Amino acid sequence: MDIRAKDFILMPRHLREFNHAHVEFFDGKNGKLFYPYVMTKRKDGRIIPVMIEKHDNFERIHKVFVTRKLVAERKTTRTPLRSTGMGREDEIS
Repeated sequence: MDIRAKDFILMPRHLREFNHAHVEFFDGKNGKLFYPYVMTKRKDGRIIPVMIEKHDNFERIHKVFVTRKLVAERKTTRTPLRSTGMGREDEIS
């Protein structure tokens, strides 16, 4: 099954396909995905890597954007991260 299909439940290893995507967390922080890390910027300007293969950090991910298209989101921290069906290669180009 294609990981970009609608309602596909994503695991941390699937985010490798969305490398260099923008990630939004539930606490309002944003970052850029460099698998297996998300680089987030703190208020003091320092960039901190967050390991997304750690289950607690993966559950904090709210939305994943590729070229301004929402490709994955979760409603709450306990629901699975699901693909939205947007952002396929044929739609991007």
